[in-house]
Amino acid sequence: MTTIVFLFLFVAIYFYIIFGGADFGVGILELLSSRENRKVTKKIAYQIIGPVWEANHVWLIIVVVIMWITFPNYYYIVTTQLHIPLTLLLFGIVVRGTAFIFRHYDAVTDGSQKIYNKLFQYSSIITPFLLGVSAGALVSGKLIPLDDIENHSFATVYIHSWFNITSLLMGIFVTSLVAFLSAVFLVGETSGNEQKLFIKKAKKANISVAISSMLIFGYGFYAGEVFIDHFFDNLFSIVLVVLASSLLIPIWIYLGKGKKVTVRIIVAAQVFLILGAWVQSNFPDLIFTSEGPVSIYENMAGEAVINSIAFALLAGAVLILPGLFHLFKAFGLFKALQPSENKD
Repeated sequence: MTTIVFLFLFVAIYFYIIFGGADFGVGILELLSSRENRKVTKKIAYQIIGPVWEANHVWLIIVVVIMWITFPNYYYIVTTQLHIPLTLLLFGIVVRGTAFIFRHYDAVTDGSQKIYNKLFQYSSIITPFLLGVSAGALVSGKLIPLDDIENHSFATVYIHSWFNITSLLMGIFVTSLVAFLSAVFLVGETSGNEQKLFIKKAKKANISVAISSMLIFGYGFYAGEVFIDHFFDNLFSIVLVVLASSLLIPIWIYLGKGKKVTVRIIVAAQVFLILGAWVQSNFPDLIFTSEGPVSIYENMAGEAVINSIAFALLAGAVLILPGLFHLFKAFGLFKALQPSENKD
């Protein structure tokens, strides 16, 4: 049953990166576009993410619930020492959703639309950045062991734990990744000049992803970060990263040819390999503190709780996943998979 819970946790994180990331990326692409291209991106955003954007947060909720119930030790570490970036992240999600609704459905079109646009755009870039910062904090080695928090200052525990170079670089990486995911998905929803526009954006975002990932590894070597040692001590993780990197070649080839479905599948596989490499290299020590790694098995919930949440997750998957798939296929990110349109 523990394996089932781990599987759902991994899948929920993966789906949130893919679907939620593509959602956030629309706002990033809109922010970084020229005035003319911004209108194009905004129009397509309404068509694509309008019916499905709320559903993307289901995956985040699943992650929070699993961590809270099953791995309370990890949940406590994350929600206490990273409460500042996580609170700002949740605030960004709320602001972004509110701005999207008001700028789309507001009956009055006036100067307030400019405010809604800015709120949507900037929260779209700040939120995934903070998500990446929080993820980077888990492996930066700056977190403080729970039994030693009272011996450190507020700044050491609640600021330096996430406000460091490794975490900030991870924030840039995740922001670049979601912009890339969004551009790839939008390639599959456009044609002609609009498609060429998003192909260019996808390539630029992909370059940013590659550069930021190299900076993370480069700084990790320079600073002697623990996650670097874990990665290079695990041959399978190295293989996964090499495979993920090799997919850059077909991605660029198929992007240039406008192969919509093929590019989506390859990019989804690439993200899966990257996330899998991170888990493989560190598991079960997914959090690094200043005193060493912390196992996810530490203070894990009892067998009865594990069994209960595993059965609940399986039942939820049977009831919810078919509906979500239909929603995405009919209106959103799986639209290109329909046989009647948008084929390669």
